[in-house]
This record gives sequence, structure tokens and C-alpha cells, in this order.
Amino acid sequence: MPLATVRGWAPSVITNSGLVGAITPGTAITSNATTLLDGAVTECISAANNIRDSWGIGIGINAIGNGGTASESCVDILVGGATDDVLIASLIVGGPVAAGWKWFFFPLHIPSGLRIAAVLASVRVSQTGGCIIELYGGGVPPWRTGSRVTTYGTQINNARGLAVVPTASGGAASITQMTASTTEDHFAFLPGFQCAVDANVLARVLNIGIGIGAATEERIGTWWFGTDASETQTGPNPPWCVFRQVPAGTRLTMLASNSGTNDSDYDGLIYAVS
Repeated sequence: MPLATVRGWAPSVITNSGLVGAITPGTAITSNATTLLDGAVTECISAANNIRDSWGIGIGINAIGNGGTASESCVDILVGGATDDVLIASLIVGGPVAAGWKWFFFPLHIPSGLRIAAVLASVRVSQTGGCIIELYGGGVPPWRTGSRVTTYGTQINNARGLAVVPTASGGAASITQMTASTTEDHFAFLPGFQCAVDANVLARVLNIGIGIGAATEERIGTWWFGTDASETQTGPNPPWCVFRQVPAGTRLTMLASNSGTNDSDYDGLIYAVS
């Protein structure tokens, strides 16, 4: 969901989204011909077109999924030029077909003159999806901005996060520890989540939260993820981070509750801005 206006205030947007309909809007990104390996680094916004500093980045991914096909996938967002640095690692994007989307927004300061690129890793080989990048700027930043995103959760493989088993049938959320101790101070958080290893995804709505602290963690945010029988997956909804000052050394957990019975496997990661 792009950030069009905030209470009547319109930011300046640099984007690759285009102005006409397309099955893979933005820039086409393709997975490797070998399953689970990174595909080619693909430029989404050139250094020349990144003409001013930004205080936020929106990322939209579609067309990774397909009916009757498992599609667990992750995207890295890169910044730089001849040599790229990883800005956001392992955005979980499995599931969206052409009409479905995974959207993320992070309050990051991105200097002008840097190119933005993306890399797709997927269980699906040579799969092409669409990657929309939106850089928001202009005027005074409306919120605190960071310089990097730390991804928490030990990944099962290059296209998945940490295994998560939601509580089924609307029960109280299960708790999965993503890290026992954060590596630095953070102020904004967003989850990634997907169904995996399943070619016949059920129609479900999942409630995903982030917890901070010890055994009696505090829930600091709630997001919704949806799946249907066509293997479409959407979320996080809303795509915004929750703002909360959390010191280094803090335990992070993912809280998960499913509207019905569970699919075969799920996995998740937490993205934390500093």
C-alpha cells in the first residue's frame, strides 16, 4: 500500500512503478535457475534518478506465487552502485500471484545518488516477479528515520525465515522466539511471514504480532496476513512499522494466531530499524 498522503500532506515520491497496467509492475526481478540460490542483482532505481534524500522506503512485491505451487521466497533490498550494500535482508515475499502483493514500509534515510536494487531467492526456479520501490522525501521527515534494518530469526534456508507454528482456530497466539538478545538499539519494527512447503494453501487469515521482553513479553504491534486456495498470500497489513524504543539486549518474539487449521509450514522474521 503506497504512502500517498498523510492527513492531507503529500510527500515527494521517486518510484519505478510506472503509469500503465502490467502483470509485473515496477522492475522485473527473477529467481535463480537453481532453487534457493540468489537470482541476479537487478537495479530498480538508478543513482541518476535518485535525485534527493528520502526519509522512507516502500517495497511492493507481486507475481511470485502460482496456483498449486509452493512459493516460499525472500528479497534483499540493496543500495549503492558498483558494489552494493544490503539495506534490508530477507524480506519474506512468498505467495502473491499477479493480483496479490506483499508490501513493506520502513522509515529509513536514504541519501540521494544511491541506486536501489533487489535480489530474489525462491524455491521456484527462474520465477519473475514485480518489484515496486517508492522513495518518500521532501520537507522535514514526519518521523524519526534510521540508517539500517536488522533482520532477526535464524532462517531455515535462503528463501525462508524461522519456523513458526500459529495457534489454530482463533486461539490465543503462539509465541516463537526470534532472538534472545537484540544486537543494538531499535525504534521501529515490522514482521515478515509466509506459508511454505505447501502447494495447496488454505483460505485463512492470520494475526501476527511482535513481542518484546522476557517470558511475559509485551505485545507492541499487530499485523494481518491472508492466504487463499489459489496460493495467494498477502501482508503485512498494514505495511507500516510500529514505533517503539527498544534497547539492545532485548528478547524479540513473534506471536501468531490462525483463523482456522494450519497449513503444512509457516515461517517468519522480524525487521528492526536503527
